Amino acid sequence: MNIEIPNLIIIGDVSYDTNKFYYEDGTSEIRTNYGGSSVYASVPASMFFRVGLVSNAGEDIDVSKLTNFNIDLKGLHQRKNERTTRFYNILRTKDRQERETRAEYNTNLATKFEDIPPEYLSAKYFYIATMPPAVQADIIRRLKASNPNVIIGTDTIEQYADLEETKNVFDLVDIAFIDKEFESLLNCNAKTKIIKLGKTGCILQEGGKDKRIYANVLENVVDKTGAGDCLNGVFMNLIANGYSKENALQKAVEIATMSIKDFGILKIKERLRKELDCNELEH
Repeated sequence: MNIEIPNLIIIGDVSYDTNKFYYEDGTSEIRTNYGGSSVYASVPASMFFRVGLVSNAGEDIDVSKLTNFNIDLKGLHQRKNERTTRFYNILRTKDRQERETRAEYNTNLATKFEDIPPEYLSAKYFYIATMPPAVQADIIRRLKASNPNVIIGTDTIEQYADLEETKNVFDLVDIAFIDKEFESLLNCNAKTKIIKLGKTGCILQEGGKDKRIYANVLENVVDKTGAGDCLNGVFMNLIANGYSKENALQKAVEIATMSIKDFGILKIKERLRKELDCNELEH
């Protein structure tokens, strides 16, 4: 029996995110929801086309919450006697731009090449979400060895941005997502670069040309956690399914902007159906 494999496979972490929100009247609120770079990328991406997810989680995570989305979960592994990674964020400013973050990262759950189901290796597009660069490099090299025509995108975080091994990773991939502050990565060898400008939008760099994609700047920001991962996942899944890069990035910026209107990513389906043309969404 032939099994249809999604055109895009997303590899990264699953976690629980706990945010402490401070309000202008002096009160605060603590809320917990699903997080992790692969979840923030795959959930909104799945609103358009089916996507495959590769990640590890502890036995304490409720996988059923992800079955509501168009995500192939055969690559999501629950490990017995393991506790899912936790991230704790204290959001202090009105625009939620300034935060303090603390992680309880379970290194036993780090995603590796061996976690990829063999049938996924025939997919043409992969997105390697933020994780230690040595792990990214191993996955990328082995993907390219198994399929020389594979198209790979990746991202990183401030903790790793200035490392030489991160620059080496970005030289290996086809599509690099780069925060504007990560100057050491701006001249990497990736053929396509998405320069993320924060709340104002992105720049698409390809073939020596720059295309600016603007975002609507919101006043009512609730939580910007995972907005970059959201953008990356939507962009990758749209180009994997035939969109031009410019149109895909325009849509990805729109979805990422929408994602910061609420806490967590699991409510993205209802927000998208209210605010977008439903004919464009996967049913």
